[in-house]
Amino acid sequence: MKSRQTEDKWEHLYRHDLGTPRYPNGNVVRWLFGNFPRSRAADFQLLDLGCGTGRHAIMMAQEGYQVSATDYAQTALDQAATWAGNSGVKVNFIPAPAEKQPFPDQSFDGILSYAVLYYLSLEKMQLAFREIHRLLKTGGSAFVMIKNQRDVRASKGREIAPHQILIDQTDDAMPWNNEQGMQLTLLPRAKLSEICQGFSGVMIDEMTTTLENGSYLEAAWLVHLTR
Repeated sequence: MKSRQTEDKWEHLYRHDLGTPRYPNGNVVRWLFGNFPRSRAADFQLLDLGCGTGRHAIMMAQEGYQVSATDYAQTALDQAATWAGNSGVKVNFIPAPAEKQPFPDQSFDGILSYAVLYYLSLEKMQLAFREIHRLLKTGGSAFVMIKNQRDVRASKGREIAPHQILIDQTDDAMPWNNEQGMQLTLLPRAKLSEICQGFSGVMIDEMTTTLENGSYLEAAWLVHLTR
């Protein structure tokens, strides 16, 4: 179960504008334009599940898509709504946890969840994937990024349950320092494939990068799903 400590930590980070990127990720941009032509943007209903302060939701709205966005952190949603308003775009921001979304079945053509679900417990992560399946229209596309078991974070904490790490170590200026006290779920490919087996199409690629002249490895699954 996701700890209150993890949730409180995110609220702190959002309040102090720490660890919250402002620019869209290139992988997200490629998924968006590769699956939902910009020439028909207004025809597509998209969901940013775990939107944080809104960098992807607002980008999608600026491109003309119909966008809803959810997050459990009200502080993040308040910042996102202010940013959207200042940008002159409309996004339907709603407070909700990833594992329990407030929309009817098959509401969305596309669902994005980037760098979010690995902060959930394994149980809640599984529920979140079920929600993605429930909310996608038939033939719809989802894109999920989660860190995996090869990521350096797996060595910066202790295992408290299968696939679940409590981050309790620090290194100067490294990105996981902001995650001290958080619980992360870091999955191998086989377990992730098992979780995704209800989708009609599943493609799992790995994205890796190194830090500090190769001293640290960051590793993530890029998951493309079709209902």
